[in-house]
Amino acid sequence: MGTPSGILVTIEGWGVNLAGCYGNALLPTPNVDRLAAHGIVFDQFWMHSIHLEPNLQAILQGLQADRWLVATDSLPAIGMLRQLEEIDRLEVTPASKQESFEHLLTESLECWLEQRQKTPFLWIHSKGLRGTWDAPYEFRKLMCDSQDPDPPVDQVPPELILPSDFDPDLLFGNACGAGAQSICIDQGLELILQTLQEIGIAENCWISIAGILGFPLGEHRRVGLGDRAMDFPEGQFPVADAYSERLHTPWIVRPNQEMKLGVRKSQIHQPSHLARWIDQITHGNNEILSDDPSAACQLAWATGVYEIALCTEHWSARFETIRDPEGSLSIAEEHLGEVYCFPEDRWQQNEIANRVPEVQLLLRQIAGLLLETVPSIDHRSPRVEALLAELESFRR
Repeated sequence: MGTPSGILVTIEGWGVNLAGCYGNALLPTPNVDRLAAHGIVFDQFWMHSIHLEPNLQAILQGLQADRWLVATDSLPAIGMLRQLEEIDRLEVTPASKQESFEHLLTESLECWLEQRQKTPFLWIHSKGLRGTWDAPYEFRKLMCDSQDPDPPVDQVPPELILPSDFDPDLLFGNACGAGAQSICIDQGLELILQTLQEIGIAENCWISIAGILGFPLGEHRRVGLGDRAMDFPEGQFPVADAYSERLHTPWIVRPNQEMKLGVRKSQIHQPSHLARWIDQITHGNNEILSDDPSAACQLAWATGVYEIALCTEHWSARFETIRDPEGSLSIAEEHLGEVYCFPEDRWQQNEIANRVPEVQLLLRQIAGLLLETVPSIDHRSPRVEALLAELESFRR
């Protein structure tokens, strides 16, 4: 069988709204869906932050430096990797104005296959939807009916805050552009699978693909990966960012031996969990993260620009934060906050904080305790655990 290998692919801007196996019935993503059908799908994979770097940093914690090649075309990722000299890296730059996902995959795989005995594991990190929207125009048209307007031809990713009376045709055009990029991601996965098959290591190489931040498409009037600090003074932000469309992303794993029938994991996970899985599988432990009913109460949390978001098994919430003169963050008392039923209201459209005051208070207390640990992203105190246990007593 040879030395076990593994490929991790992470993609900026690839949210659950752009993958068929997570419920999008309009986009043709057959290769992603096949991976899901014969692997493990993590239904609740949530980011640590609305910003890229904390999520990448969390994954980096799981890498055993001398066994990994890391390849990327993302400038923020390149900047982080340059500070870690012990990690073997490949910086993929555009060739002849070619910035495609396929170009990144081709360069990465060629380099990795030449040195696979030295570095059996490959991490490909793509700038994804943050990069040029270079998918063929006919991919955008795949999502249109005969009555729909033609999608725009722009290749620059949109960055918009929509007015309350926004034009739905504009939003539809942006969704077609994002969907076209997702089709390219799916075709890139096919390239990886075919390459592994051709060189005869498909049955001895695990594959994991995950989104790092989703791409908002107008769900809370935000389009794009910008944040509310851009062009707005502190405290005068027209929209918030820490919502599920940015924080909830796909994570799929196909083990070394393709499963006859895939499984779905409902437990809440974050990039730090992905890092722990990478660490254990790098050391030869092929056991997939399991759903343990006796485990502590589930919680994901993420920070944004003066905001914090929480997600538990039954509730999700968002709170405004403030910074004192010493730089410490705390929950803004003048804002009630937002509470949503989860997972039924996973797109967070029906805010109910004033209808569940006891739940709102507990979530606020949890958020306040978590803010005391910033910049840590993977901390749970006994007090937080106690509040989560109390939260479990409330039924919707």
